[in-house]
Amino acid sequence: MDTVLFVVFPYVAVILAVGVGLYRYFSRRYTYSSLSSQLLENGKLFWGSVPWHYGITLILLAHFLAWLFPGVAASILGSGTRLFIFEAIGLALALFAAVGLIVLIVRRLPTNSRAGSVASGMDWVLLIFLLIQVFTGIGVALFERWGSLWYLSTAVPWLWSLLRLHPDTSTVVALPGLIQFHLVWGFAIVLLFPFSRLVHIFAIPLEYLWRPYQIVIWYQEPRRADQRVTAAGRPPSPPQLETRVFSPAGDQGSRSTDAAPPPVSFLRLPSLLLKFIRPVGFLPLDSFFSVLRTGCSHLTDPVASGEPLRPVASDEYLRSDGHKRMPEDLQRRSFLSKMAIVLSAIGAAVIAVPSLAFLLGLRKSPMVWRAVGKVSDFQVGQTVEVSFADPSSLPWAGITAKTAAWLRRKSEDQFVAFSINCTHLGCPVRWLPDADLFMCPCHGGVFYSDGTVASGPPPKRLNTYPVRVNNGMVEILASPLPITTTTL
Repeated sequence: MDTVLFVVFPYVAVILAVGVGLYRYFSRRYTYSSLSSQLLENGKLFWGSVPWHYGITLILLAHFLAWLFPGVAASILGSGTRLFIFEAIGLALALFAAVGLIVLIVRRLPTNSRAGSVASGMDWVLLIFLLIQVFTGIGVALFERWGSLWYLSTAVPWLWSLLRLHPDTSTVVALPGLIQFHLVWGFAIVLLFPFSRLVHIFAIPLEYLWRPYQIVIWYQEPRRADQRVTAAGRPPSPPQLETRVFSPAGDQGSRSTDAAPPPVSFLRLPSLLLKFIRPVGFLPLDSFFSVLRTGCSHLTDPVASGEPLRPVASDEYLRSDGHKRMPEDLQRRSFLSKMAIVLSAIGAAVIAVPSLAFLLGLRKSPMVWRAVGKVSDFQVGQTVEVSFADPSSLPWAGITAKTAAWLRRKSEDQFVAFSINCTHLGCPVRWLPDADLFMCPCHGGVFYSDGTVASGPPPKRLNTYPVRVNNGMVEILASPLPITTTTL
């Protein structure tokens, strides 16, 4: 059964996903989309889609990067503090994604729901599969702690063995049932990929990043349409908004009128933009921001004249160096705005740089020699447990700042210290003097007296600390040790 679940089924799921996915793309290409129901219902869709997509995307990215660079991930998670931070962030993202997925399901449940009326049977199957996968992941995070670490020594080698076409299930068959179910269920979702909306993952419109700007004309209904006076017998023209640039020296640009409309204060322009939720007029984006940088704008309603809406000719104003004659108040506000941006960037860097350096392991923890006792306190050939302060602990760590090691005196002036943490999942190992073995009580890992692996799931031997004798005291070079290592 293990071979069927962890070897045959993953291969079948991936082969069908790729084969049927390609067939669907070339035979029914227009179905390669999310079939969005936003036009039918947009309120609940926002509160469901945004948390779901942000949460699941970051979680999948973390899984993928840890699989792709297991060595880097192991070094980053070697610190207990960083491990706790990443575990907390992962759990929060999982809860975030779960809330969004539940909202997406709830918006389809009512009998009069427009979104539910267009939901297919496969949509419901996919939603249920995703919901089960998310909640099993939350269960693993809550009840099978420190998954970020054991994932590197269990699931990662198994996935790489599948990719290399040399399947090895030895690292996953001993895992708890909940974790095994989570792994197999993930491939079940892969199997559903070509038959569901999941294909929209590969329909992201990346060409939007380099396509030219589109000219969009918006029409805004007037607030007091009943007060507008129109010519007899002629229906009112659609209300329009137009943006015009004029020089502070009085140059009205290419269009001449009998009476200039009253200017709008530059300070009110952002509020007007927020009010209408779109750029005023239909200038291209670069010209629109050049308006904010170099001149003032008018809001006019050309309904009375019946003139069509057209772009603003601002190039001539820029060529005439009109922007160099900007009023003093605008220059001062421009300076203050730039200063605010610079100071905000400095503040963000002060917070972000140390945080990223800590999370990515760029900040190295100190290595300190810790005295664990006098030389006379240890007998030759005896293995005893010694405790010392962890150099990477925090000031508020309290009793948790203490760590331990197994110290053995091999000769009169030679000592060896073994890490107390098992290289499988970091559980504390015990020394059994009668059997002359180290035993891990969690998952049955066994080590010989020299620290090499005797049996069980540990991927490598016990880590050791450098030891020295200084002024009659035995000292251990305390440093953060990686709990686990993945060999590929």
